[in-house]
Amino acid sequence: MPGIHRRTLANGLKLLVAPVAGASRVAVAVHYRVGFRVEPPGMEGFAHLFEHLMFLGSQSLPDGAFFNHVSDTAGVASGRTHQDYTEFYQVVPRLALDQALFSEADRMRAPSFTQKALDEQLAGVAAEIREMIVERPYGGTPWPHMAGLLYTSFANAHDGYGDPEQLKKATLEDCAEFFARYYTPGNAVLTVAGDVDPDDVAARVERHFGDIPARAAAPQPDLSEPGFFMDQTASFTEPGVPATAITIGQWLPDPASDLRGYLAHTVLARMMARQITPDGMPAVSTSCGFFGPLDARAPDALLLTALVPPATPAAQMVEAVRAQWGMWAKSDISGEVSAAVNELVSEHHRDHDDLETRCRALGRLETLFDRAELLDELPGLLGEVTTAQVAQAATRLHGAACAVMTIEPGRRRTRPKPQHSERAEREPAATVRIPEPVTGPRTVPPREDQARPVLGEHAEATFGSGLRAVAIRAGSAPVVELRLRVPAGPAGWRRPDHLELLAHVLGRRARVGLHARGAGGELSVRTDGQWLDFAGYAGTDGLDAWLAVLSEILTPGPAAEPLALGRSLLRGRTPARIADDALRAHLLGPAPSEPAALADVHRTVIVPDGGSLVAVGNADPGWLLSRLESALDGWQGRAQQTPAIAAEGGVLLVPREDLSNILVTFSAPEPAGGPDEVARYLATGVLGRYHRNRSIRDAPGTTGLGASGYEAFLGRDVLIGFPRAYIQLMRPKEQVPDVFTEVLDRLPELTAQAPDPVELDRAREYCVMEMLWGLDSPSKIADLVRIGFSFGQGAGLLTRLYDRLGQITADEVVEAAVSTYGRMPLPSVVVGDIEADRLADEIEREVMEMEGL
Repeated sequence: MPGIHRRTLANGLKLLVAPVAGASRVAVAVHYRVGFRVEPPGMEGFAHLFEHLMFLGSQSLPDGAFFNHVSDTAGVASGRTHQDYTEFYQVVPRLALDQALFSEADRMRAPSFTQKALDEQLAGVAAEIREMIVERPYGGTPWPHMAGLLYTSFANAHDGYGDPEQLKKATLEDCAEFFARYYTPGNAVLTVAGDVDPDDVAARVERHFGDIPARAAAPQPDLSEPGFFMDQTASFTEPGVPATAITIGQWLPDPASDLRGYLAHTVLARMMARQITPDGMPAVSTSCGFFGPLDARAPDALLLTALVPPATPAAQMVEAVRAQWGMWAKSDISGEVSAAVNELVSEHHRDHDDLETRCRALGRLETLFDRAELLDELPGLLGEVTTAQVAQAATRLHGAACAVMTIEPGRRRTRPKPQHSERAEREPAATVRIPEPVTGPRTVPPREDQARPVLGEHAEATFGSGLRAVAIRAGSAPVVELRLRVPAGPAGWRRPDHLELLAHVLGRRARVGLHARGAGGELSVRTDGQWLDFAGYAGTDGLDAWLAVLSEILTPGPAAEPLALGRSLLRGRTPARIADDALRAHLLGPAPSEPAALADVHRTVIVPDGGSLVAVGNADPGWLLSRLESALDGWQGRAQQTPAIAAEGGVLLVPREDLSNILVTFSAPEPAGGPDEVARYLATGVLGRYHRNRSIRDAPGTTGLGASGYEAFLGRDVLIGFPRAYIQLMRPKEQVPDVFTEVLDRLPELTAQAPDPVELDRAREYCVMEMLWGLDSPSKIADLVRIGFSFGQGAGLLTRLYDRLGQITADEVVEAAVSTYGRMPLPSVVVGDIEADRLADEIEREVMEMEGL
């Protein structure tokens, strides 16, 4: 990895610059040394509430204007509040670097807090708590309820979300005081990662942040704990869950003083997670830290969570875990340690070869430990963990007390009662007022020129089996990203339950195969109903083992494997997926015959003909292609013939009682010939892909599809064997008949309206910037190229889009919009809580009235 460049401004702000050669975007992160462990009694959850407020207004960017540069350039901006820090981060094209720095500086210099914003965010935080803790199955496992069992001090044990009713007592004076205490330049770390010059970044940062006055931050809280010597337990109930969730927590060593001991526990936790079916114990998920490893100062905990049959005693699970620790403390575990280290190292390399993840991790490690370099040292340090150190960690955990939280099925939901602490006495807010800005509102800097995005060195080939493949050199980590996509074919499109079952079974076979080889990496198998996607990554040294596992799962399994398990796997489908599954099955009609077993589905669906394979990594593309072809040489098979699909009207009604709103989808095959791919892409942007598009922008009574106050989404993909354009609208039940008039009546006028120069330039810039996300990491490059392959495009699609978008005229946009979206001849699909007969009659009346029949 490139080096890390440090500077400290006169006001105490610490700057880290991490050059990433070739990046088309830039990541900016600000970490403040303030998390929910600084909250005093009576203000539980305030740090998280304050993080929300920091997005809503500052002196130069009032009323949500903070997001303008992010939205216009297809960037991302968000924030997080953890135990010991709050982070704010942005990822934007390089042309918006000054705007990103300006926006972060403006809210560090002069935030504005209004009662309206506070009320809005109180409601927003209450909704988040309800979603994350109350409505989610097993909500609060393990965070935040486990902390109260592990710790005794208020700072460590209290609920970082807080109670919504108690949070309503927060005032604007509280906000000003909290900002003045903790949001100081000297209490922050600013990190910039991208293809940037460190001296240039330092000059920009000085310009934007240099005149923010220095002031002392409040001291950090005392986090010392007495420890506990007996197991701490708590049991709760939840209706509607099928199994009991048991979480076991034990203290970790302090990484600041015993990093090697901490990493030995990290390896031990991964060893436990790798046990797919350990004797006497179900599969467990593990985590070092509530939010991940090296994410908090001590104390922090190693957490294990398992789902077990109802009525399983927690003591039985604890005994099984301790037995596992005890066995590893005394036996030869060199093989298990090596496999776990391989996984952790390849995972670390892969995750932090991403621009956003690297930027945030550098800032976090500098904030917590003053050691951003630790990010690049960790693979080597993990490789130095010895079997003896891991055995010593197992011995320690085997003999240590633990905290145990159980959530089991029950008639009503129980959780710890909120502790309403009295607010502690503090010095008056008047003594810690926000300093008045030296100057008034400032002008947002302009965007700069964006360098032409260029995909790295690459090579393409079509193997003898019919599989298209591309290998691309990208990234700096010793990891290769791999994406294999095969069309499900008529057999899979007709039976989504069979397709889901096949993906589930193959995914399990892949996990078992990778674990058995201990080579690290990941291989998942998923389906969206249209494709089967095999995706993952491998360390360069473990590539052959990864490809061997892929080759194995591409081979059909036992012929007698049953098909009866598929239906339960469809419960998690989104409304859009339900609609597309119904449309595919309708257009294809019933299958000529039913397969006898899963192996028959496998042989029919998973064939190389028509598939595509993408490999991206820091390796020679020719070498990668040869490895791929050699590994998959035995995979053969021809794709099923897709029958011709005739465009036909009509409405498909799919009842789903669990959906409060109704999804309506309109579809059309894209005509062959006519406008090119880039013109269609830009026309979609103008009509419905970005935040200023017509369908969302237009007010009620205009030609926009958002006239009823709900957003419409327009997109393009592949359905069955042809490129498709579609429109999706989510509406309350009573508005559904009007949707057909809204779309079918207004669509011709909407598509035929030529964009004015300003609208065209904004859409063009957004489309250019949107594509740049695909260059942030090898993983995203692989995903982007996979999408291009789905449309029959090659690896150079991104550069062609960039070059061609600037040439497209308003007339070409109109031609593309009319030919792509001007009419929707395929059956429309309605998914939701509907009364089929009555709704069908209402829709028919609406359409007939519109057509004058």
